[in-house]
Amino acid sequence: MNAITKFLNRLSTIPVLIIFCILFGACIVYVLPHQKAATAVYSHDVGSVGLSFFPIPDRIYEMAEGYGEEGRRAYIKVWLTYDLLWPFVYTVFFLVCINLLWGYVHGAKGSRLCAVAVPPLILDYVENVIAIILMARYPVRMDGVAWVLTFATGLKWIGMGVVFGMVAYGILAVPVRFICMQVKRQSESTY
Repeated sequence: MNAITKFLNRLSTIPVLIIFCILFGACIVYVLPHQKAATAVYSHDVGSVGLSFFPIPDRIYEMAEGYGEEGRRAYIKVWLTYDLLWPFVYTVFFLVCINLLWGYVHGAKGSRLCAVAVPPLILDYVENVIAIILMARYPVRMDGVAWVLTFATGLKWIGMGVVFGMVAYGILAVPVRFICMQVKRQSESTY
């Protein structure tokens, strides 16, 4: 665990934050809308497995049917290309943000909490692999595997909520910590 913490501390620099902030922003502003528009052709407003909170197996198979054969192939292509990169980008972005923000506010112990950004990455990849299997095997039903997808997707979104909350807390706590440090310095310099 100590080696992982050291690696994350070395990774968490302002230049890395800037690079991944640009990549994160580019994905949000350009890639995600472009990808959504491209897949909307096939989705016929049935939704997306990865964007659903807790898609039960019947709902997953409704989506698979709604996509059609060509749509399922298109979604598999997305999961094998774009959706391999996007989780990595957002995970590194959040790792670095939490490490720097919480490290500033709470020191070394706080910076270690950045590892909370890793489980959503793992769950996102699990979700993608299982979705590929289910879409490739459709119309064959694999309900046990679909339930694993359901829980992976739900847990991914819960994990992302925790990560967003930690980043929001860090963004709010940094100015408070800075002001407190300035007040403390002022009071120490007057004695």
